[in-house]
Amino acid sequence: GRPLLCVDDNGPGITPAERGRVLEPFYRVPGSPAEGSGLGLAIVQEICQRDGLLLSLDDAPQGQGLRVQVQW
Repeated sequence: GRPLLCVDDNGPGITPAERGRVLEPFYRVPGSPAEGSGLGLAIVQEICQRDGLLLSLDDAPQGQGLRVQVQW
């Protein structure tokens, strides 16, 4: 019964072994072709920790990509 925000993408995904690391500021998956500074998920993680929200990273259900969930 708690609100849930769920975002799926269709990119290359993130392996389970890398999911903890991508929450660290400035970490980028080695060999990733995507541009960016590696701050997006780190910022989401910080907000979730500050506000007592549950963050999870999983495989997207369509078989490709990443699912990010935030539960209040």
